[in-house]
Order: sequence, then structure tokens, then C-alpha cells
Amino acid sequence: MQTESESFELIIILALVAVFILFQLRRTLGKKTGYDPSEDQNSNSYQRKSDQSEDEEEDNIVQLQPDQEQPAPGLNLGLSKSSPYYAIIEQINHFDHSFNIRNFFDGAEYAYGLVLNAFWSKDRKTLRSMLSRQVFDQFDGAIGNLEQQKLSSANKLMDIEKIDLVDANLSGSLAEVTVEFTSHMIMSTRDEDDKIVDGNADKPIRISDIWTFCRDVKSADPNWTLVATRTG
Repeated sequence: MQTESESFELIIILALVAVFILFQLRRTLGKKTGYDPSEDQNSNSYQRKSDQSEDEEEDNIVQLQPDQEQPAPGLNLGLSKSSPYYAIIEQINHFDHSFNIRNFFDGAEYAYGLVLNAFWSKDRKTLRSMLSRQVFDQFDGAIGNLEQQKLSSANKLMDIEKIDLVDANLSGSLAEVTVEFTSHMIMSTRDEDDKIVDGNADKPIRISDIWTFCRDVKSADPNWTLVATRTG
């Protein structure tokens, strides 16, 4: 038979195990990222959490590949039927049943961070694979100007606050979707001696970028190409 002391120790151990399990569940379920259509079906945007620490930065990055679910045409498009872009998104979905705004925003968010980091690190190979020739030439020219002046970007994407759908059109099977990214970044430029010559290495600033992505939705290639950029 267990003594009273042994029973008390067993109760303490079980309580600690329960606390540990609850802590693990909170860690797993508490880090909600990405878009949830049930939160905002009447809007063309979604909000992002901006209170993650630097150690949790990777939790803000979503996979480039879209979800594998195959919604039926005209269903689960990720936006309200009252949206002015609903009919176009429905037509795109007619060609590609896996397409919806949730998947697209996830991929666009990933691409946004990937393109910016490639630009800041002067990774022309990555940029060439994701940009149209015209946009690549613009990015390449900006990189060349920095190289000529022996300058480098010391920028960092802190978070993406929200993504707004601002335009969508379909010409034949060629789709273009334009989104506005509202984000916070650390932006500074350093010289060859690593001294800051422009910007602030400590204070994040709010940035608005409007990017247009294009894809032949009849193509088996699921990747979208960045064909235009401008500031908001």
C-alpha cells in the first residue's frame, strides 16, 4: 500500500505533467499565423500579428506551395461575394480549382519576403527566377548602383501587418492579381566601412508596397511571376 507521503508525491508529479501538456498545447495553438477566412469574409484583406519576438520570426513565414485541398469552382474562394473582385477570382478558380485568395495570399506573403531578402543580399539568381524581365532589370539596376557606390543594404523585414487585394483581372487564361503589402521594416544603408549613411538601424518604419503577380492559370506550373511593383 502507498503511504500518505507517496500518494502526495504522485499527485504533485501528475499535476506537473498536466501543466507541461497545457504549456505545449499553448505553444502549438497559440502561434496563429496566416489567413483565416472565418475572421473576415467581408473584406479584401487580412491582418497579421506583429507582436512575435525575433526568435519567432520563422513563424511568420508560410510555405510557397498552396494548400492541397481542391475546392469546387465558385466555392471557398476566401472572400465575400460582395467583393468587386469576386467574379474575377471565381473565373480564375474555374481554370484552376486549387486557386483561392487564402492560398494566393499565403504564396504572395512568402514571395514578398523572399524577393526582398534576395534584393537586399544582391542575390540576382533568385530574383531572376521570380521576376519578369522588366522588373528584374529594375532590381538589377538598383543593385548595380549600390555596388558602384560600394554601399550595401542592411534591411530587415520585421513583419507583414496585412495584405489587401487591390485589383484582379483575367485575359483569356492570363491572370493578374495585385496586392498591397503593409509591413514594418528596419531600413538602413551602409558604406564599405559598415557605417550607416542612410536610414536607421534601430527604428522600424511602416512600408506600403503594391505588387502585381501574373500567371497563365491553364499552365501546370503553379508559380506566379512578379510583373510590376510600386509604393503605396
